[in-house]
Amino acid sequence: MKTQPIARAALAALAFALSQGASAAILTEDFEGAFPAWESNWFGAQSSARNYYCGGALGCTNRGNNPDGLWISDTNGGTSSPASVVFTATFGASLSSLKLDIASYISTVLSAYDSNNNLIFSQAVANTSGAYTDPGVYASYTINSANGISRFELSGAAKGNISIDNLVATTQDANPVPEPTSLALVLAALVGGTLAKRRRA
Repeated sequence: MKTQPIARAALAALAFALSQGASAAILTEDFEGAFPAWESNWFGAQSSARNYYCGGALGCTNRGNNPDGLWISDTNGGTSSPASVVFTATFGASLSSLKLDIASYISTVLSAYDSNNNLIFSQAVANTSGAYTDPGVYASYTINSANGISRFELSGAAKGNISIDNLVATTQDANPVPEPTSLALVLAALVGGTLAKRRRA
């Protein structure tokens, strides 16, 4: 009977350890650094986004006539066509929200899809024509999802006519790993329970 409180303590410690393992992170990208620095940051490394002025290539220092944002393109390159920014599978699955500012010079719709390719966001973008100054004139949009964000798209002649800025991504670890300290607590509780059983026997 004395082992029951110890076993309950061990289970409580395990639950605590697992809850501590879940980690949320907030990632930002404001494109203020000299190009191509953004390509090595989370947005560049975890998506198919490209700099319009580079024709889909990486390592380009030319930011065009935009002093504080990114003229959006994707790995398909091309000009005056829709832009589709696809996140890597693991990163996309971890996204619970994505905020981005958009300066548009055309009629376009911002759409986003979850990890199951379901449409979760669709909204016409305001035409601010504000990418030539620092700070620019942007409209803000926030995409929320309980099932990740696999990609976002900008319709119409987006490439070369739409700039993005001030990205804020919130990620949630879908497969939390208990921290070493928490694991030590769990192991100590389990060892204590085992020792109590042996003493009683």
